[in-house]
Order: sequence, then structure tokens, then C-alpha cells
Amino acid sequence: MQDILGRGLVEYTQEEERAALAAIRERFGEIGKILREVVTPEIRVDLCVAEPTSARPYYTIITCGMGAREMPVPRELRGCGRAELVFMLPEDWDIGGSDECCYWPLRWLKLLARLPWEEDSWLGWGHTVPNGEPFAENTQLSAVLLLDAYMRESGAGSFQLPNHQTVHFYQCFALYDEELDFQLEHGVQALLERFAQAGALSPVLNLARPNLFPPAREESARQPLLAKQELRPLLRNWRGPAGCLATDRILVEGAAVGYCYREEPAGEWDSGWRFTAGDESDEYMDDPRHSDVYTLNCVANYDIDILPVLETPAPCAFARGEQGLERLKNIK
Repeated sequence: MQDILGRGLVEYTQEEERAALAAIRERFGEIGKILREVVTPEIRVDLCVAEPTSARPYYTIITCGMGAREMPVPRELRGCGRAELVFMLPEDWDIGGSDECCYWPLRWLKLLARLPWEEDSWLGWGHTVPNGEPFAENTQLSAVLLLDAYMRESGAGSFQLPNHQTVHFYQCFALYDEELDFQLEHGVQALLERFAQAGALSPVLNLARPNLFPPAREESARQPLLAKQELRPLLRNWRGPAGCLATDRILVEGAAVGYCYREEPAGEWDSGWRFTAGDESDEYMDDPRHSDVYTLNCVANYDIDILPVLETPAPCAFARGEQGLERLKNIK
């Protein structure tokens, strides 16, 4: 391990990295690729990708580098200060996707791996870390719980570095806000008992997993046709704000986009795009309850025809014609 200028770059030595990679292969399967960091702030954290197999029909993503520095654990937990983190994802997950719907588990592995150094704290079994909001627009999951890593074959959940120091593997499980609240009030063991009763604690991330404590819903509240977990990452390589406005005719009633336009953004969140079915009355449009803020990717899931026009700068407008959405002239 290297420690440059006190709190400078820390990373495994070559010998230590070989030991870490060997332990990862033994416990989680052959490493298909390693996502190496190009820019390394303070502590180097690479991501090892064990690809799906018939025996392990899921991706396993494991950090390699977090354990290069010992966390400041309490005295009674001495020997548990080094760790690597694990996230298991469905076999149809787009590991290379840059959209946040695909990338957030990888982002969170890196974020959690660095959290102890940034906060001068530590992570271990039973710890939870909230995001404060859903991880992405296709899920309501919003926090991470750390438990002992799942391994298909029984085996040690830790390994030793050449200097005989122990590195533990911890599994990342995604939680809903309500589950996090329950854990904070009643403890991890009580939450795990609830998961056991429901048979819901799978090591593989499931965006469609029911919430153990679903929030009460207002019957009068309008609901989009597509659940968050049904949204696909269609908007790729988008740069800039991705917020927009769309009417209920599209999101709630399922109408196609019949008229859309782009104006100057209303804030940092705003792309400037506005989407309507084109048949809304003036009274309908004047009522703010009939429209809401969404992301461009969300609207594209309802009508993929908007994708080719999104890069058009403001001001512009499009109406549905024989060839799909056709640009209108003389828009100022």
C-alpha cells in the first residue's frame, strides 16, 4: 500500500492487488473485465465485473482498492477496518450504460468506498447510507444497507493481504425510504426478520421488489401509466438539464405526443421542452393540475418519436404529421 503525502493517493501494491483479485475470483467467479479509474482522487477504487454464468445468472460488481487503507473502526472492532464492497445486478442489466438508470449501482460502489475517508468514519455490517431521493427515475429505492457478502458456495467472507491484515466483503442491498426508517427505529435485526418473513431479501438487485412498508396512497392522486421500474434508459449521452413539462394526456392517459416545443429554460433543471397531445383545450392547459415535471427519458418511454428532435435548439416547435413529429416553420 502507498500513502503519498499523508492523505495522498492510496492504492494496493501489485502484490496486494494480486491477492485481492485472487480472492474475488475464488468467491465471486471469473472477472470478465476491470473498470479502471482514469482519475484517482485520494484512494484508487477499480470495479471488477464478474459476468453472468449458468451457475451465477447475474452480474457481480466488486470494488478493488477500498481495502488499501484501514478505516477508523472502534477499538472493539479492531481487525474489521478493511473492506471491499459488492453489488449484484440482474443478468440483463446494461453494465456499460452511461444513463443514471444503469450507472447508479456502480456510482454508489465508488461513493461508498470513499465515504470513510471523506467523512473520517467507517462502514461495516448493518450500516445504512441514504441517498435522500430515489437513485434514478426508474426506481423508488433510495438507500443502501451493508450486510455480509453473499457467496453461492460457502466460503470465507474475507481474505488476507500479504501482510496478514484481513479485508472483509460487504454486500450492498438497496432499500426504500420506509424500510430505512424502520431500520433506524427498530434496528437491523428487526428489518432482516421482516425481510425473512416476506422472502424478499435477494442478493440480486430487483427494481420491482415490493416495498415492505408501502406508503399510503391517495386514491385521488393521478398515476402515470408506467411504473418507475418499467422505464427504460432510452436517452443516451444527453448533456445538460433533462427536465421538461408534459401533460396528463400523455403520461396518465397514454396519448402520443401531438405537439411539442422548446423555449428558454425556466431553471437549472429545465431543458425547455414542453410536450402535449395537441388536443388539450385552453382550460385544460391553464389548469396546473393537468401537467407535471418529468425527465426527457421518462417522456421518451411514452413516445419514442421525440428522441430525434430533442437536440433541436430553442426556439422550435413540432407537430405530428405523416412522417412523425415534423418541425414547424417561423417559430420565434
